[in-house]
Amino acid sequence: MNFPFFIAKRYFSTKKSSNFVHIISWVSLLGVTIGAAALILVLSVFNGFEDLILSMYNSFDPHLKITSAEGKVFNPDKVQSVLDNDAIEKSSFVLEEKVLLKYQEKEYIATVKGVDENYLTL
Repeated sequence: MNFPFFIAKRYFSTKKSSNFVHIISWVSLLGVTIGAAALILVLSVFNGFEDLILSMYNSFDPHLKITSAEGKVFNPDKVQSVLDNDAIEKSSFVLEEKVLLKYQEKEYIATVKGVDENYLTL
């Protein structure tokens, strides 16, 4: 029997039932057990929330999003060369820009998105 198990056995299984160390040992063991269980429960719940948020996020964003490296629009020849790929089933053009809105003396930041007619079929 190794040393840590010897110490644990000594404190958790004493002959005297009213031993103060024995009571404190059991209370501390119970506290550590409840704390570890609560931590595992909270981490599991947050992991489930992460999966839920990612599934909701993926329903609004495409699997692949190509953005222009320079400016806001693409060169039409380059766009056509990408769309000629047989692996692409559907596509849609989107122009998106952050704007500043003013309503009743308050200013708000928003995103304006311009889409083509294929956007809702994706």
